Amino acid sequence: MLGELLSSALLMLIMIDPSDKILLVSLLREDFHIEDVKGLIVRSNVIGFILLFLFAIAGKIILQDIFHISLDSLRVAGGFVLFKIGLDALEGGGMITLRKEKNILALAAVPVATPLIAGPAAITAAITLTAEHGILISVIATSIAILVNAVLMLIALYAMKSVNKNVLSVTIRIIGLFIMAIGAQMMITGAGGILLNIMRASN
Repeated sequence: MLGELLSSALLMLIMIDPSDKILLVSLLREDFHIEDVKGLIVRSNVIGFILLFLFAIAGKIILQDIFHISLDSLRVAGGFVLFKIGLDALEGGGMITLRKEKNILALAAVPVATPLIAGPAAITAAITLTAEHGILISVIATSIAILVNAVLMLIALYAMKSVNKNVLSVTIRIIGLFIMAIGAQMMITGAGGILLNIMRASN
């Protein structure tokens, strides 16, 4: 139970990827007051958690009970999405584009909460964790990952006077490689499960 929870929380944290959120905080500090950025951090992480919580609760029901999509099919599709996201991060190193807003809190829901926090990778992970380990582990793991992400963003806001963007870019690329590997493993596991079911059905 504890091992599953820790591994699930680590997976969710990798999918959320705090490194590019730290880069975001460093960019926002140049244009906004520190308390405004703090409000953005709190609000965006709350919204991100709510979105991931909803997908963890309802995602498996919608996919398997309504659309009758098997867990193995979800693994293949989700793995492909994760592989693509990881490849983009590996190639781009975390390209963040923000629209100009006078009110920083207008950025909290879009693009910070989604897709930067509750993006396709994190959503896929939340649904998959629920299908594999149950809702409780998925929700707790998501809560831990969101909390760690928020704390790291706050640390970057208050403790880091300047952020080395080159170091963060390298970190984002490394995390992208991990995400690619996780996506590839999900696709292999899902394809193997589908093949096994076909072989059983043919016998």
